[in-house]
Amino acid sequence: MTGKELSAESLLKNFSAELARSKLCNSRVTTSNLSDAMRHVAGENGVLTGVKPVKEGIKIMGTATTVETASDDWGTVIKGIYSSKRGDVLVIKCDNDDPAVWGELASSTAQKRGIIGTVIYGSARDISGIKNLNYPVFSRNIIPNAGDAKAEGYVNVPLNCGETLVNPGDFIMGDECGVVCVPHQILEEVFKEAFSILDNEDEIVAKIKKGSSFLEILGIDK
Repeated sequence: MTGKELSAESLLKNFSAELARSKLCNSRVTTSNLSDAMRHVAGENGVLTGVKPVKEGIKIMGTATTVETASDDWGTVIKGIYSSKRGDVLVIKCDNDDPAVWGELASSTAQKRGIIGTVIYGSARDISGIKNLNYPVFSRNIIPNAGDAKAEGYVNVPLNCGETLVNPGDFIMGDECGVVCVPHQILEEVFKEAFSILDNEDEIVAKIKKGSSFLEILGIDK
């Protein structure tokens, strides 16, 4: 199915179903579309600034389970894995980017438990191993060193990731451009706007192919 065939209503109706997630991931909605929709609806872009995929060709969508921890405490991250439901996205907020809180063993454990992917507002390591697992990881930085399993942080709490607030249960999307969070309270409205943006972009592309000027379409004087 294409993104245009997947209505926002049908997506939301089956939002928690694994099949629906698969259809979402195969749709034409991107983080760019979602960020634009967030800006139109909420006046915020929803972006977790600086967070990028560690491997090309990754796209994830799911509900957030959140972790807040010091960067030298990867034990709390393991607690987060076991607090997540199948199909969730684990979102981790660290106090800084050194040391790393995520690696190959955490990825393998998360993958076996059915977690869709991990988003780290901090650092990851063991990138070759993570890529071999084909487990989706997004992080702000990559470094080789790690801390200890202190387990002194918090699970399922609000996270301030730069200018974006991530709450447990919010919708998370990640692709090659980065990661966007949509508050669950406005999910339907944002998705409808995202599909409207897609339709508008299709119309613009069609006009350009027929010879129209992009300046004219936008109403910008030369």
